[in-house]
Amino acid sequence: MTNTITVYNDNFYGNKISEYGLKNGYVDYAALAKSFDAVLNNDIISKTQEIGYWECVNGAEYDEETENYYEIFQYYIISQSGFEILQQFTDEIVFYNEELDIYVWGVTHYGTSWDYVLTGIAI
Repeated sequence: MTNTITVYNDNFYGNKISEYGLKNGYVDYAALAKSFDAVLNNDIISKTQEIGYWECVNGAEYDEETENYYEIFQYYIISQSGFEILQQFTDEIVFYNEELDIYVWGVTHYGTSWDYVLTGIAI
């Protein structure tokens, strides 16, 4: 998903877009993640498998072209407003558990500083 937004003072939701993002015309993951509360918890889904059901409510867990599941390297508990931002601007994987009333963002990249990883959010 690619969305174009209006950027005010090189900010996305009040968070500075990196020079790399500005140069390349996209919001970086660091600015995106700072736009809502995100708490790293890589065990949240595995530790709560017996409580409710984790439904994928944004993005896709499965790549139909390669017939493989996307590998998720980190899980972040996010607020409902974080989910709404991800839903509005991205196709990032987000899970929701109604019983726990928790949203979890599944991040599918690793190893690079987030201010050098670009989202699909064009500026």
